[in-house]
Amino acid sequence: MAKGAGGEADVIVVGGGGAGLAAASSAARLGRRVVLLEKAPTLGGTTAWSVGSISATGTPHQRRAGIKDSPDEHFEDLGLFAGPLTNRDNLHLRRILVDNISETFEWLLSTGLVFSGPAAEPPHRFPRMHNVLPSSRAFPHHLGRHARALGVHIRLNTRVSELVSSTGRIQGVVARSADGRDCQWIARNGVILASGDYSANVDMKRELAGEPAARASAVNINSTGDGQRLAAL
Repeated sequence: MAKGAGGEADVIVVGGGGAGLAAASSAARLGRRVVLLEKAPTLGGTTAWSVGSISATGTPHQRRAGIKDSPDEHFEDLGLFAGPLTNRDNLHLRRILVDNISETFEWLLSTGLVFSGPAAEPPHRFPRMHNVLPSSRAFPHHLGRHARALGVHIRLNTRVSELVSSTGRIQGVVARSADGRDCQWIARNGVILASGDYSANVDMKRELAGEPAARASAVNINSTGDGQRLAAL
């Protein structure tokens, strides 16, 4: 396609961090034509700025260390982190996490990522912390390479500004490419918003999280709440 031109795909993913790359790879693995649009000049999002650790059970690393662990024990231990705020925890999401983290970790290994561990992580009863090597920048490197190998079409410096809808259904996006031209991408099967949080948007933090949150600095300057804004329109 010509630079700045749009096009069609089965699935359009907005955001090229860890979540977006995983979603794009999953759709491509099912035989879908996938286009991933990332506004920054590089992949990675906040994932690339993270500590890079994953708390997981049933991993090859745990087995090599002779650790017998389970999702149920992991579920119970996560409640210890919440302390007095445990009533605000989303138990459904916690269940999804512990029941799927082993498979997710195996998938990450299959893309070429390497982890050390498991390390102790109190109040977890067993060592569960796995740290990516050499740093969190390994995530976009390996996940990006994996996505491209599956045929995902990745466009960097491309910011989505609008969702295109018709008859109550999202049918695509409008995005501005690096050359300043707006183009429309049509999604035959859906649009996935994986564009991160709003920690770099002071006004949005003040509105949705309060003044103390508004004063907190952002790790990733590109986390400006684009996906939240698009979904609210």
